[in-house]
Amino acid sequence: MKFSRIALLSCAVLMAGPVIAQDATGTASTYNETRLSALEDQMRALNGRVEQVEFAVRRLDQTLQRVQTDNDARLTKLETNQSAIAAAAAQMAAQPAPPPPAQSVPVTPPPAAAPVVDANGTLGALKVQNGKVTGGVNNPQSTPLPNAPPDYGLTPEEQYERAFNLLRQANYPEAEVAFKSFIDKNPKDKLIDNAKYWYGETLYVRARFDESAVAFADAYQQNPRGTKAPDSLLKLAMSLGALNKNPDACVTLNELKTKYPNATATIKARAEDERSRLKCPAH
Repeated sequence: MKFSRIALLSCAVLMAGPVIAQDATGTASTYNETRLSALEDQMRALNGRVEQVEFAVRRLDQTLQRVQTDNDARLTKLETNQSAIAAAAAQMAAQPAPPPPAQSVPVTPPPAAAPVVDANGTLGALKVQNGKVTGGVNNPQSTPLPNAPPDYGLTPEEQYERAFNLLRQANYPEAEVAFKSFIDKNPKDKLIDNAKYWYGETLYVRARFDESAVAFADAYQQNPRGTKAPDSLLKLAMSLGALNKNPDACVTLNELKTKYPNATATIKARAEDERSRLKCPAH
């Protein structure tokens, strides 16, 4: 079985080691691409906002329920202790008073009541001293609720929109994490091609060209007929050029020209600029 040169090149990119370079035009081109893609994608995530509010309400309801449960438990334990104290006091009152000791015999005060500790240890050590209960904890703390992930409860469209907004704000580290989370959770979603491309972009704009090359190669191989396939192939070539792998970059640009003659004018123009910069042979 024969493999195309671009398939072999993509596999080689996936095994390439990290090399760091710079591309001065990356950030400007990314800004233009994000604006264009924003116009295409801004209508995708208009539903599901109510779910986020419902999640917040559920968390508040859980907190209130836990506070109420804790308060009920404490009141029940206090009532139980008070009943025991009252019963003990009544029993002591029913006993006859001992005769007064002779003055020559020193009077030994009765020992203090033993501390009472509740089963869970939340009320502290309770003591009965002169008919008063002392030693309780003033502000017992409930266990805090665990933090929910940022995309908890969001639909796939909302997850994608959240990641894209982070990219649009140039918050590339968080955008990288958000797109990676979307890819892991929604491998069959209709937006997976776009998500993989923009994931590679978050790496490319930070000059992590070895990783961006791997990401763009994966995005291209995921769906060579997808709408983002020409973009992914172009950015794969640019990543390879930034890594000084000019022959491989030229092969990729040739593949782009051959396979996608109907690519947009913007992609064609950028591909020709890159071909001239890398001094690729005529094709």
